[in-house]
This record gives sequence, structure tokens and C-alpha cells, in this order.
Amino acid sequence: MAQQRKFMCFDRHPFMLGRFIARHKINRQITKVKTKIQHINYSRGTYGIENLGRGGEATGLAVGRLREKRRSSAHAREDDTVGLVEDMNKLEARVIHGEPRRSVISIIGMAGLEYRVKEILQYLGKTILGLGKADFDTMSNEDLKEFLSKFLEERRYIIVLDDIWKIEVWDDLKAAFPDAENGSRIVLTTRFKDIALHADPRSPPHELCLLSDEDSWKLLSKKVCLEWNSTTTLPPWSEELGRQIVKKCGGLPLAIVVLGGLLSRKEASYSEWLKVLQSVHWHLTRDPTLCADILALSYHDLPYYLKPCFLYLGLFPEDFEISARKLILLWVAEGFVLPRGQEPLEDVAEDYLEELIGRSMIQVAARKSNGRIKACIIHDLLREFAISKATEDRFLEVIHQDVKVKSFTRGRHLSAHCRVPPALKNTSKVRSLLCFDLNEPVLREMKKFKLLRVLDLEGIRIARLDSAIGKLVHLRYLGLRGTWLKTLPSSVCYLVKLQTLDLRSTLVSPIPAVVIKLQQLRHLFFNELGEMVPSPPPSRTFLANLQTLHGLCINGTESIENVLNKLTNLRELELYGELELQEKALGMWILNLKGLHCLKLHAIGFAPAAAIPMLDFSSHTHLHKLHLVGILNKTQTFPPNLTELSLQNSFLTEDPMEKLEELPNLRVLKLKQSSYVGKEMICSSGGFPQLQILKLSFLFYVETWRIAEKAMSNLRELEIVQCKRLKIVPRGLWPVTSLCILRLGYMPLDIEMKVQERQGENWYRIEHTLPV
Repeated sequence: MAQQRKFMCFDRHPFMLGRFIARHKINRQITKVKTKIQHINYSRGTYGIENLGRGGEATGLAVGRLREKRRSSAHAREDDTVGLVEDMNKLEARVIHGEPRRSVISIIGMAGLEYRVKEILQYLGKTILGLGKADFDTMSNEDLKEFLSKFLEERRYIIVLDDIWKIEVWDDLKAAFPDAENGSRIVLTTRFKDIALHADPRSPPHELCLLSDEDSWKLLSKKVCLEWNSTTTLPPWSEELGRQIVKKCGGLPLAIVVLGGLLSRKEASYSEWLKVLQSVHWHLTRDPTLCADILALSYHDLPYYLKPCFLYLGLFPEDFEISARKLILLWVAEGFVLPRGQEPLEDVAEDYLEELIGRSMIQVAARKSNGRIKACIIHDLLREFAISKATEDRFLEVIHQDVKVKSFTRGRHLSAHCRVPPALKNTSKVRSLLCFDLNEPVLREMKKFKLLRVLDLEGIRIARLDSAIGKLVHLRYLGLRGTWLKTLPSSVCYLVKLQTLDLRSTLVSPIPAVVIKLQQLRHLFFNELGEMVPSPPPSRTFLANLQTLHGLCINGTESIENVLNKLTNLRELELYGELELQEKALGMWILNLKGLHCLKLHAIGFAPAAAIPMLDFSSHTHLHKLHLVGILNKTQTFPPNLTELSLQNSFLTEDPMEKLEELPNLRVLKLKQSSYVGKEMICSSGGFPQLQILKLSFLFYVETWRIAEKAMSNLRELEIVQCKRLKIVPRGLWPVTSLCILRLGYMPLDIEMKVQERQGENWYRIEHTLPV
């Protein structure tokens, strides 16, 4: 405890600075510096409060007022710790233990999670430092930084920097914090992941999670009781309504606290609580002193190019998991994405998505094995804010049961969440229509949407597309996935600006020849049934912009030689069919796809497994992702820069690890059903130097797996499913300190028991040992 008390704690307020200087007898020069600093306007200048929008609309003064509201709300009931135990324990361990270098421990979370940040900081100050709340301001003046640095250089300290909004602020302050390699720590809170990673790239940020349903109810009931200043329990009827109320808050502590305060001021009756339940979103988004302005602060801080991308999320239904790929293609089609050198617009849009997630404006719902975002979701309150702001600006309109027909077409972007009547008016300015429920009569009015750029009918039960679709000459995105369509009207050929055509999970087959005429097409998704019509042969420039071709079925060389070999700019390709019968034509075509990034081949035949033809990947330096389903020749080589490999039905009889472990950049490896039918696997020393994720499934014949020392040294995640003859998880995994997730599914019970025993000893670092 004596050692812990050597820590020092600083906060961002200037009012304790005088006492600090007096206590340590600072010379007159520092006093002059202090006097100058006190004249700095606290809402502007170095601390990034002026011009927060980086080109946005809000003035520094207006945003400064919003920030003060956010700060003041965060101080309410700071001694409450509902749902914080796990966060506290993890942060306490990182502060006390770890390497001796001065490290930065960053805490990040979306707007409204600062209520929890403050509690965590209070907890650290009380339990680790043995001190009360320190109230020092980390000014950026050079003289003050020098003084602080000299004062701290012989001490072990902890410094708390709360709510850092700009990288420049950290860059200005860091010189004041010396690194004597004595275990000093800086705890930094922010909404922005890029700031956290910039402050200390070697220290992973701690991301605050939303509250569970149970903790949400505990927080609400505690808040209501505290406001009543009573130790009595809540009425019996309150729990049912209270749980429904917090469900609408989506685990956001700020929203729960706001509603708790509201309920405490209401009459303690069932009818009053029911009224609050029925108008939760109204209370949270309409009160200008509470959530609305606090959430608005994050929006006003967005750079101008991200604001339409964020508002666009309001088109999707509540709690809807949004496909990242689809969202990216929609943003590109809408014209939201700005060119950046020679980069594809889709790559720039993916960076936009990452930036919104890094700013805690949206949440990751699912990630791919390679770490890229697969799906995202927007919190209910941020969605309501986006809809409110976008409706006010006539940016979008959401059509649902409670909206009157006359108001449908005020927004430039429409979203239909119900089976609306066909009498739509003033549709000439509508740029996009996203349908989540719609009737066919409305679709017959498509010709009225003269400026439509996006039409998404995914999942809508329509069996026919009106020929009037050809009149939408500005259309860039046509989403027909999951519809009942069997054919496309020939008028589709007039959609000369179309960039994306999605026919997945439809019955359209074969692919009509009119598709060949869509010269601006960049992304073409078929349904695994569709075959490209082979004649007449297209011109040399046909589909010259096509980057993505997914789900195409090929069963003859004619379609490759006459049509497909003209497609040389593909970045992603997915094929189905009797591929072995077309080995020469297919091999020559793929060999010419020098810019290919992702390749998926599914061999289909009458036997239980068809074969993948031998392919030459030696010149495919950009090919990073390879999925092969089919019998694989044992001499098949792989692309030199491969980062992700998935094999299935390969029926390899020789241990594949010997060849695969030499791939220098391989990060994700999936050996699926019948990819290997041998009994033994061996991973030699130094093998798989970059491998982070390994998934083994349905390898029914593997009995022994040996891992040598220093193999898979960077493995983070291991999943083993239905490998029932495997006798033991290799001892070579025990020293792999990077391993943090182990999943076992349908494995022998004795193996699972041994792993659990080992986890209690050497594998204490594994955070999750999960059954699949």
C-alpha cells in the first residue's frame, strides 16, 4: 500500500493548481506561467473545443455548451457501480501489473458511457491510490510541462486524462509525463479509438460494453430509489414495466439514469410508468437538456464527409444488423464517398465505416475471421437522433404505420417499414428507396421516381419486376436479393449507370444477356444457379469496370472463352460448377486476373466430392483470401502473400501443415470437413509465424496433433469442432501466451475436462473457453 500511495492522480480542471503550486513552493516564474494560463479561454484553443466539426456546422461556442452538458450529466451519482465489476477488475490489473514502461491505458465507449467512465476513474483513485479525487489541469504550456516532468521523473505515478477529443491534445501533453520505467500509468478516456491507439500502440484499448438487461434493471431501480431518498422497495408491478423500459435503452447507462430520474418525479403508479414506457424515445430525444444534446455533440464533431453516412443509418429498422458490404456499396451509390487518389471508392467507404465505429457512433455486430467488419448496428438512441436530425434537414423519411401519406416524400431518401398504400406523391426528388416491407402496387409506380439512385427490395415477396424499371436511368444500386424473381425484364439494359446488381437467393437463371450491356457495373452477385449466356460474344470493353463477380455457375468452356475471359479487372471472384472439366480455360482466365484479392471456388459434381483444377498462383501477389471446396491435388501451390485460407472436401492424404506453415503471411486458416483425411498433423518449430486464427472442423480421422516449440507463436484463437478421434489438445499450445480464445465443440469429454484443468493452471490467461 505504501508503494501504491506513491502514485499521483491528475484531472483536467484548473481550480486546484494554486494549492498544488503553493504546497511545493514553486518559483515566481511558474507563478507567472500559471497567471497566463488562467486567462486562456477553457472552451477554446489548445484543447480542441473550437471548430470541433472539422468542417462541420456547429460553432465552437455551441459545441462547448453541449460538452458542458455532457460533462455535468456524467457526475450524477458517481458512487454507483452497477455492472462495473468486470471492467474494474480488468483495469485494476492493468494499472498495478504489467511491464515497467510507462503505458497508456485507454478506455473508449459511445456517447452516454461516460457515466461509467467517471465511476471507474473514481474507483481507481480510491482503491489503488488511497487518495480522494485530485483536481489538476494538464495544461499545455511549455514551462508547466517542464515543471511537471521534473516533478514526476523520480516518482511512480498514475495520471488520469478524462475525455480526450483530439490527437493534438495528447501530443501537446505527453512531454509532461516522463518514463522512468518504474510502472507509471496514464489512464485516458475517449470516444475515439484512433486517439487511444495513437497514445500507445502497444496497449490495447479497453472498450466499455453496454449493460446487460439484468444490470440495466438494477441501475434503474437504484436510481429511482435514490431519488426518492427512500430505502423501501419498489412496488411489485414496477419490475415488469421497468424491465420493458430499460430494454428500450439498449444497455446505455446515460439513458437509464435519465429515465430513472424521470420516473422518480412521476407519481408511483402503474399508469404513469406505462406512459413513460410508451414514450421512451420521445423523452430521451426531445428533452434538450438530457440525451439529445449529449448525443448531438458526437454528431457535430463528425467531419463533413461522415455526417451523411451516419444519418443514412436511420433508414434501417430498429435493432437491425446491417451488412457492412451492403452499407459500403449503398454509400458509394449515393455519392457520399469522396475520391482518394487511385483507391477504389469501396476501400475509402470501408475506412469511413471504421472511422464511425472508432468514434463509437455505431457498434460492430459481427467481424469476419480476418478482423474486417461483417455487420454493424446502431444504438436505438443514436438511430432516433439520426432520424430526428435527418427528418429536420429533409434528408430522409422513414415510412411506418404512424406516418401520414402526405409526408412520405419530403425526404430525399425513403425507407419503407410497412405495406404502404400506392398513392405516393412528389417522388421526383427521391434519390433512394429501401424497402423492408412493401406491396406490389407501389412498385408499379417506379417510373415516378425519376432521380432514383438506389432501389433495395431485399426480402420483398415479389415475383415480377415491372418493365418501367428501365426508366430509372440514374439507378446505381438494384438490390433484389431474396425476392421471388425468376427473370429480369429486358429494360434493365437501359440502367446505364448501374454499379451494383444483387440477385442472390433469387430464381433468376440463366443470367440474361442484357447484363452484358451494363458498362458501369462494378459488383454482380448471382444466386449459384445462374449461368452467363455465352453468345453472342461481347465487345472487348464489356463490363470493364466489374470488380466483384459472385455466385456464378459455369458448366462449359464456351462461357469462359466467349465471355468471362474478357473480365480482367476483377478483385473478387466466386465460381460454382464442374470446374475440373474446364481446367485449361479456367486456368488461363484466372492467370490473367492479376488484381485478384479474393477467390472462392466450389467444385460441384455427381460424386460426393468434385475436383479443383490445378491452378498457377505464382503471379497473384495481391491474392490474400482463398477458399477452395473440392478435391485438391497434393502438388497444388498457394499464392505467396496469402493471409486467409479455407479448405473443404480436399481429401488430402498427406499432412497439409508441412506446406501451409511456410506461408509467411497466413493469419487465418480453416481446415473444414474432409479437408484432411490422415491421422497425424505436425506443426514444426517456427511454423505459422503470423497465424492468429485456426479452425479445425469435422476432421474425423485425425488422432494426433503435435506442435513444436515456437510454432504458432501469434495464435489468438483456436476452434476445434467434431474432431472426435483427437486424443489431446497439443502440449505445444501451453507456452503460446497470445492464445486468448479456445472453442471446443462436440469433442470427447475427457479432452474438454483436461482443457478446463489446464485453464485453471497454465492457461489462466485464456479469457474464453467456450463450447460451440
